[in-house]
Amino acid sequence: MAKLAFLISLVALGIAILAYQEAGGTKDLTKKVESRREDLRRETADGLSKLEKALRSIEPAKTKP
Repeated sequence: MAKLAFLISLVALGIAILAYQEAGGTKDLTKKVESRREDLRRETADGLSKLEKALRSIEPAKTKP
C-alpha cells in the first residue's frame, strides 16, 4: 500500500512540474525582473541628467565674483 502511495505522489509531482513549466516557470519571472531593472535604470539616468543640468546652471553663478 505504501508503494502505491509513493507511486501516486511521484506522478503528482511530475504533473505539478509540467504545469509549472507550462505556466511560464522562472522564465516569466526573469523577464519581469529584467523589465523592471531596465525601467529603474532609465529613471535613474533621467534623474541624474536633471540633477546635472540643475547643478551646472547654479555653478557659474557661484564662481563669478
